[in-house]
Amino acid sequence: MGESVAPLDARESAPLFYSEEETAALLGIHRTTLRTLALAGQAPVEPIRLTRHKRVYRRVDVERLAGLRQ
Repeated sequence: MGESVAPLDARESAPLFYSEEETAALLGIHRTTLRTLALAGQAPVEPIRLTRHKRVYRRVDVERLAGLRQ
């Protein structure tokens, strides 16, 4: 009793992954360019393939590359 629940930090409630569209926007490239690089194995961030046509990217990796996180 008397326990209070601390509010979650904004980063803790953020998604763990970014979509292909979100990743491309944060990196300042077109979605098609990101997809082409991923298919060639040359994406600036390693994609996680969910299905044959859907990829997501780890938030921490994308933010580091975009300079949003150290």
